[in-house]
Order: sequence, then C-alpha cells, then structure tokens
Amino acid sequence: MTEPVPPTDQRRLRLTSVLPVWLLAVVGAVLVLTLTDKDSFAWLLLVFVLCVLVSFVLQLITATKDGLVERISIASSGSFVVVLITAVVLLAR
Repeated sequence: MTEPVPPTDQRRLRLTSVLPVWLLAVVGAVLVLTLTDKDSFAWLLLVFVLCVLVSFVLQLITATKDGLVERISIASSGSFVVVLITAVVLLAR
C-alpha cells in the first residue's frame, strides 16, 4: 500500500502539472488569434483538445494517484477558460 503524498508535495505537483497546460492554452490561443483568419474556431478546438491530452500525459508522468482527478480538473478547467475568452474575442472581431 502506498503512503499519501504530503500537502507540500501536492502543491508542487499541482504547479508542475497544471501550469504547463495553462501556458500551452495561452500560447495556442495567441497563435490562433494572430495566425488564423479562416476556421479559427476549429483551431481553437484543437488547442483545447491538445491541452486536455497534455494534462492527462502530465498526470501519468507524475505517477501519483493522490489528487489525480483534482489536478486534471484544474488543468482542463483553466485551459477551457482561456479557450472561452479567446472564442469571445474571436466573436467580437
């Protein structure tokens, strides 16, 4: 049986596995805003799907089951907010 991860390690895991996903979402959103004229929403959907896949991969790399669902939820929710804001900006254009 594995021992629970201490709270300080949980915070470190959250930072190291969630922030890269959010950064990827921001970079992808900026690229979609600057480089695409046609099919912007399709590219934006691709950015979101890539963020979700990267969040799963990063969680598997950490190999820690404690807080897994929470970390995936935080990473996916943050990237969804970035994509949502980008979609509003695209609609306003």
